[in-house]
Amino acid sequence: MSVEKYAKKELLPMLRARRGAGTRARVGPIEGMINLGAGDPDFNQPEFINKAVYEAMKGGYTHYSFGGEPSFKAAIADYYKKYGVTVDPNTQVLIESGGSQAIFRSFGAILNPGEEILIMDPAYQGYNSPAAYFGAKLTRANQVKDKNGLFRPSMENIKAAITEKTKGVLICNPDNPCGTVFTEKELKGVADIIVDNDLVLIADEIYTEFVWGEKKHKPIINLPDMWERTMVLMSFSKTFAWTGCRAGYIIAGPELMKLVSGVPTGICSMPVAFQRAGTLALEKGWDFVEKMRAAYKERIDFMVPRLNEIEGVSCPYPEGAFYLFPDISKLGVPSMKFAMEFFQKEKVRCAPGTQYGENGEGHIRFALVRPVEDLAEVCDRMERFVKSLPPAAPQAYP
Repeated sequence: MSVEKYAKKELLPMLRARRGAGTRARVGPIEGMINLGAGDPDFNQPEFINKAVYEAMKGGYTHYSFGGEPSFKAAIADYYKKYGVTVDPNTQVLIESGGSQAIFRSFGAILNPGEEILIMDPAYQGYNSPAAYFGAKLTRANQVKDKNGLFRPSMENIKAAITEKTKGVLICNPDNPCGTVFTEKELKGVADIIVDNDLVLIADEIYTEFVWGEKKHKPIINLPDMWERTMVLMSFSKTFAWTGCRAGYIIAGPELMKLVSGVPTGICSMPVAFQRAGTLALEKGWDFVEKMRAAYKERIDFMVPRLNEIEGVSCPYPEGAFYLFPDISKLGVPSMKFAMEFFQKEKVRCAPGTQYGENGEGHIRFALVRPVEDLAEVCDRMERFVKSLPPAAPQAYP
């Protein structure tokens, strides 16, 4: 019996497209495989956080907590002060079950069938399905490379991509997959476009704790006229390696938050005991975050120059997050073909650039979620694989 006749019509193409696709598809176990596909940190959350969950459950924190645990929301508001933003935990913080639910809920708050949400290109692929589910269209503005080879937002391309159906714009800062950290000038440019076109901005900021060099994360919500136009999406998945425990939140102006909180996702978006542990993480978990940050920095410092030693490969240093997005266009192999054959021949999993949009062609993405010794092996295998490729004229990519 086919159940398709019962399905919400927007769901069917999403289900067909998702079968076996994306970095989250389960692969293995395969002996010798090194998986740099999904951005799942290779660190386990600290034991004191695990114990905090148990103690909360033992203490009776297993009942409804309508609107979220006050202590957790207060800790979130206090954390965001480090970026110069004052937040009312009672009216401007909404607890979510991870970043994915935050995306879903923010889209559900503003998107009607036929409307458009504008994202950058390349961009994280997790925005695609929620937009389609609400019957909306995902449109794209090509980013352009700077002198260092990093993709950056183009104000001209953003303006050109806005139509009468555009409801909002989404930026990821620090950016996945490109590793870009928006400058003050870029943030102001985006904000001006939002205000001038009477749009809403969704700011995915889940990598704020992983910014490299002299760069600093700056929030866009504090810019003039942006408080009631901005939804900030945050997650514990990367900050505290909680990918399986599902902790996230949204920050927005009080009036905009009324819309977001009206999107039905259940009574408790995140288990109450984990909210209690989350409070402790925000108070005492920063040594653990620093340990992860140091490890990611070591991995970046090793792998970028090593990849650049491979003929035909060019890899810029990221400004933020823990991904590399090397340019392989000189090899003359489409990124999907490269990723598939690299996996088949060398047992290394990476993501093809086209997974993040057409503008990502000629690139692959590595998530640096393995120790340096494994990354060294990946580079050796990649060099061997590249040398095995037949000579070919470089293809013209966007």
